[in-house]
Amino acid sequence: MHSLLGYSWAEIASILAVISVLFSGVYWLIRHGAKVLNNAINIGTYPLQQQFKELTNTIKQLNGNFEEEHKNLKRLEHEVEQHDKAIILHEEKIKRLEERK
Repeated sequence: MHSLLGYSWAEIASILAVISVLFSGVYWLIRHGAKVLNNAINIGTYPLQQQFKELTNTIKQLNGNFEEEHKNLKRLEHEVEQHDKAIILHEEKIKRLEERK
């Protein structure tokens, strides 16, 4: 009968079968444990995830309001510049009128 390292082919096949069953069992345990742990983390952090979603929505709304306020501020700055120019022109006219007297 043929053998390898003192074991018969039937014994080698049995050893390989046991090793493969053990490895697949360990693999399943690790994978199942990871799924259970992941689910526990998701359940534990769910309130935090909801708060982040609410915060993101609030930031988006504030950003839209900020852009609108920025446009209004630019418009007001332009109006103030126009009024400043008008005041300077009026002051120059007053000076010329006072010089004529």
